[in-house]
Amino acid sequence: MIRHLLAAIAVLAISAGNAQAGNRDPLSSLAWEDLRAEYLGDAPVVYDYMVRLIMPKTVDDAFSVPLVIKISDLIDPVVEVVVIAENNPIQAAVRIFPHRPMRAVGMNIRLEQSTPVRAAALDSNGVWHVASVRVKVNNPGGCSAPAAVVAGGDAHPVGEIAMKRFKRADRQSRLKIGITHPMDTGFAPDADGEIVPAYYVDAMTIADEAGPIAELVTWAALASNPSFFFDLPDSQQSVRVTASDTKGLAFEGLDPAPSM
Repeated sequence: MIRHLLAAIAVLAISAGNAQAGNRDPLSSLAWEDLRAEYLGDAPVVYDYMVRLIMPKTVDDAFSVPLVIKISDLIDPVVEVVVIAENNPIQAAVRIFPHRPMRAVGMNIRLEQSTPVRAAALDSNGVWHVASVRVKVNNPGGCSAPAAVVAGGDAHPVGEIAMKRFKRADRQSRLKIGITHPMDTGFAPDADGEIVPAYYVDAMTIADEAGPIAELVTWAALASNPSFFFDLPDSQQSVRVTASDTKGLAFEGLDPAPSM
């Protein structure tokens, strides 16, 4: 009871502080207001420390840029998480709809050029908590240049799903998921100069014997052979991942036993 009361007071204090400051974007991006309306709707937005976005501020390999989203337990439950790269031709990378508490989510995305990157988490009161990082890309073209590595092949066919689970020192359970897929953006040419049509994983569902863990809507702004990790406060049993792509193919993976 006291914990929930303190959480409510903290959220109200942060919301009030942002309202007094005009709730301004810390990166002062001219494009953000329109993008905010497009991707977050008309719900209120606060720029606070309930969500942290951890990623490099300067990158050379724009094809695969790691990021981690850390979520305070003061905004539990989280209804939705979205990742947006403002200057990408494909701005949204993923929408995650958690069915369990999540303390952190990790993934790799593509960046076409230098850009603000946003991670937003929607709480049960309908407020978006937004974290922002401005990333400088030294070698542009993560979405439009030909990839150096081609996903798939006989050794690792498209749609192959791998999973691992770990017990962490903080008593969290980390679930790692990877799926072999080219995640073609529709902007990159092949060896003959022809544009490769967009082809990517567009949905994933993660569940165990206790029920759903999370549902994901995904786009080709994710790196080739996309991978995720989720830090969860409980252990999972018999994790099952199902996925589909834009050609209508369906994939499934099952991990019956936790990794030691």
